[in-house]
Amino acid sequence: MKKTFKNKIKKLLKICGFLVILLILFCLSIFFYYGKNLPRPEKFTERKLSQSTKIYDREGKTLLYEIFKEEKREYTSFDLIPEHLKWAVVIAEDTTFYQHLGLDFKAILRALLTNLKLKKPIQGGSTISQQLIRSTFLTREKTLERKIKEVILTLELERNYSKNQILEWYLNQIPFGANTYGIEAASQTYFKKTVKDLT
Repeated sequence: MKKTFKNKIKKLLKICGFLVILLILFCLSIFFYYGKNLPRPEKFTERKLSQSTKIYDREGKTLLYEIFKEEKREYTSFDLIPEHLKWAVVIAEDTTFYQHLGLDFKAILRALLTNLKLKKPIQGGSTISQQLIRSTFLTREKTLERKIKEVILTLELERNYSKNQILEWYLNQIPFGANTYGIEAASQTYFKKTVKDLT
């Protein structure tokens, strides 16, 4: 009796192990299939964000005009952004930003349960890194293919760059309304001061 029970347990464990291996192989094949034509992580250091053209008076002190197409932006380095502002964005957007490896599974599960409850895709579980990838390389369409690509690129981004570098790119890229992109342009638009002077 004991032997048959042990044999059944062994058989069940073998089946479970086989299914786990199949699942891993399936996930890897999906990653390789969708990942083969994706942009390289180095693209972040090669790309140039569009910035506003500023025209000053002859003394170079008074700003006369600011010319931009769709995106009013002025890039600012990470060390010029006040710590309280960085943490305000992290807390509002992705509280576990400095702990996770690009994906926050708790946030994804919470968003999934909320969306199932409401029967609409309202809440998202995207991290700061995922949002940066989406706004740089992908569209906002809600498809499984786009989500898989987003996950692959996010993991690559996190593997290649520091958290502070990712946050710097994020703070210089995200929209703040009224064609204003990036934290420096937002500070000048809404508070009429440079970001380093924000209290």
